[in-house]
Amino acid sequence: MRAPYALLHAQLPFHGWLIVAVTFLASALSIGPGYAFGLFIGPLQDSFGWQRTAVSASLSFAAVGSLTSPLLGRFMDRFGARPLMAVSLTIMGTSFLLRPLMTELWHWYALSFLQYLAFSGSAGLPAGRLVGIWFAKSRGRVMGITTMGNNFGGFIVPLITGFLLVSGNWEAAFLILAGLTYLVALLSILVIRERPDRGSGPDGRRAVGAKPPELEGWTVREALHSRSFYTIAVALSLGAFTYSAVLPQVSDHLISQGMSRTTVPFAISLLAAFGMMGKLSFGYLSERFTARRMLMVSLSGQIVFIAMIVRFPTEPMAWLAAPAFGLFMGAFGALVPLLVQETFGLRNFGTISGLISTASVIPFFSGPLLAGSSFDIADSYGPGFLIVAAMFALAVATLSQGGAVSGASLGQGSTAVDDGRA
Repeated sequence: MRAPYALLHAQLPFHGWLIVAVTFLASALSIGPGYAFGLFIGPLQDSFGWQRTAVSASLSFAAVGSLTSPLLGRFMDRFGARPLMAVSLTIMGTSFLLRPLMTELWHWYALSFLQYLAFSGSAGLPAGRLVGIWFAKSRGRVMGITTMGNNFGGFIVPLITGFLLVSGNWEAAFLILAGLTYLVALLSILVIRERPDRGSGPDGRRAVGAKPPELEGWTVREALHSRSFYTIAVALSLGAFTYSAVLPQVSDHLISQGMSRTTVPFAISLLAAFGMMGKLSFGYLSERFTARRMLMVSLSGQIVFIAMIVRFPTEPMAWLAAPAFGLFMGAFGALVPLLVQETFGLRNFGTISGLISTASVIPFFSGPLLAGSSFDIADSYGPGFLIVAAMFALAVATLSQGGAVSGASLGQGSTAVDDGRA
């Protein structure tokens, strides 16, 4: 495989940007289908007679991804990001490829289980490690660019899905997703490299005789004995309800409250586009004000605009509320790995990040049920959305008690103002 590496490296001044491009695409295909999830509910009801709650319950299998995150993170810390990405994307692509063959509800559940089994290994964990290694001095901005792939997927996938669903062809949407995912899996094998070459300094700057940076940071034991670990785990678990209870149901919420089925995909794509802006802008601001503080701002903004989506779910106010929510919601995805890097360093980033992610079992399992039950009981997702907003307020309060941590981007000194390590 050295020949493709040499060819690619000769074409660009810094190979790190190729890695960013591949992780960007992997993020798009990992997260993008979540934006389009609500668009599939109606067609699946028409094809199979499945109820909203039954279809939405499949999102609870995202909890499986949280449970496997520590194992995948440990694998990445030992063997690198490339094999993890390639295998995870292949598994995800297979889950899309088999969807048109479904005939029973349990098939839908089994394939959702397969989709989420290696979810964190497809983009989230690799992006956090690779950006920290290749862009140590500008990790906030570059993490924002990399995770913009989440929202780029949210911009493109609903448009493709909406176009195909108008013709009643939901099966073709899954086949296209499968093909694209397999393609990115192949690109990850060709492009992903774990360390900069000898002679490369941080962010691509040349330094004669420089060695690739050694990864430093907290040990897993130190992290588990710190207050910061548990405050971050609680806050991120509460924040994850944005992905399990709000985002997948926003499109169906707007449709059920009176917006046109043909108009909603454009509103969701606008939400995703502003999410991209949120990642880039909040990523940059995290370099100046810390990821912890900017995550608190992100959650606070989501509270405000979730309330607006509930109160004003139709045009014209929905055209303001949806993209504004996207701006703050999009920032969350970039700030999470930055917060873990900022606090614990990179040496055991995968394992520590994976352990923190296990707390997301609760929102990923219960969030879809909360949203589905809200609709079945109140004929609206609004009450469920407002409960999520209250959880975000609790997350902000939790982060405010976590203490300020600095200097741990590569674990250099792992200096902490209030780390609570035993």
